[in-house]
Amino acid sequence: MNEPKAYGVFSKRKNYVFRDSAYIQWGNSTRSIGSFLLLNPGSSKLSSHLNKELENTGIACGGITLDPTMRQLTLMVCKMYNEQPQLDGRLHIYNLFSLQNPSSEDAIEVFEELTSTGELDINHSMITLEELKEHPWILLGWGCMYKARWINLKQAKLNWLQLIKESGIKSFGKRNGMGDKYYHPCPQLIKDRGAMVDHLVTLYRECT
Repeated sequence: MNEPKAYGVFSKRKNYVFRDSAYIQWGNSTRSIGSFLLLNPGSSKLSSHLNKELENTGIACGGITLDPTMRQLTLMVCKMYNEQPQLDGRLHIYNLFSLQNPSSEDAIEVFEELTSTGELDINHSMITLEELKEHPWILLGWGCMYKARWINLKQAKLNWLQLIKESGIKSFGKRNGMGDKYYHPCPQLIKDRGAMVDHLVTLYRECT
């Protein structure tokens, strides 16, 4: 199977780095082979060239190193499509908000602050209905963290869920209870990652 490569578009505003879009590419096709909706970009690392471009111009795009989450997603997709000897297409990664920060809680707190003051729109990471319909499925995995004061994050989730409903595409994820909590597809403990891949692949096959 051909090796996947990751690409991203980054911007910098008020000393905050945003990963505005990202996808993982197999082969040359631009067709979508699936999509993920996570919380926020964590630890994507830019090359020295892209980092310099970001510092100089406030925006940069190009190849990026696959982080642990991306590697987990590629393992899952390869298992989903194991009947295909060679994948050819793009796996799109979306986030409830695009502020890059390896600490989920810190990232949420900054998101709440920026959206409450009007410096950042709650829906800044939303896509159009037409774009969402291009995907055969979307996996929800924005995590299970919750605090009552995170009202803007709650609204962002509701807005995405409404958009997914309107699109009619297949959606799934490992839920925690009956609310809007979905486990992140890449557990912190490495020993748990294989089991998560198997569970999510099972959920995918149940909804297709």
